[in-house]
Amino acid sequence: MSGCNSLTDSSVGNDRFGAISISARNLSATQGRASATMVVFDASSVSIPNSLLQQSDQCVYASVDTTTTTVRGQFRAGESVALAVGTQSLSLPFNTTLQRYATPEATPFTYTRGEEALITIPGEGSSFPASTISVKLAEPIIPEPVPALVAGQVLPIRWNGTSDSTSAIILSLRYANANTSVTEQIYCALRDDGTVDIPANGVAVLMASPASRRSMVLTRWRTNEKVLNNTTLLHIVSTIDTTLSIP
Repeated sequence: MSGCNSLTDSSVGNDRFGAISISARNLSATQGRASATMVVFDASSVSIPNSLLQQSDQCVYASVDTTTTTVRGQFRAGESVALAVGTQSLSLPFNTTLQRYATPEATPFTYTRGEEALITIPGEGSSFPASTISVKLAEPIIPEPVPALVAGQVLPIRWNGTSDSTSAIILSLRYANANTSVTEQIYCALRDDGTVDIPANGVAVLMASPASRRSMVLTRWRTNEKVLNNTTLLHIVSTIDTTLSIP
């Protein structure tokens, strides 16, 4: 297995960043249910995820990060941020405790395959300029059932690929380490072409784990970014994921 080294684009020369995240789960084959957040923060160097860079398939063995974190910002960019999806218009108010903008937790929004999200930021003084950015929302990801594991053979993973160069896939095959029982994973950064074969040595690792501890998480993601001035960058990412068991 080879390293995943083309997932990020290191941004140099920016001091202030606006980061928008739209996270969804499959609602149906054509719709996703999502929530959105935005934070503004300062950093001297940040690795910016860029789905356009994922033009090859790479997999590594890795630990599974089970840490739960709450995203917090540092600055305001106006009283609220506007989100437009299709005919829907939503307001993301500013949370003074978390220093971020977010859709209310109890009211996710629904979108349909092919729709875009448009974010309008009013700006606030020298903290952050008025701006807009859009992204085509990640389409629902529909995997085929995972076939039975067979020793010495590759494991074919298939899904409804978009063959869209702006879209990429993260595949996480999770299992219990046979020696420590710690949950680990085969982590793959993939093109969104609908197909990858996990080699036989990866299958052997999965087979060594109890079936009850095996699962597959498949995530589609798409990004966009905009340089607002010589010190400020705005970035948006849309993700959608689904989880299956591995027999």
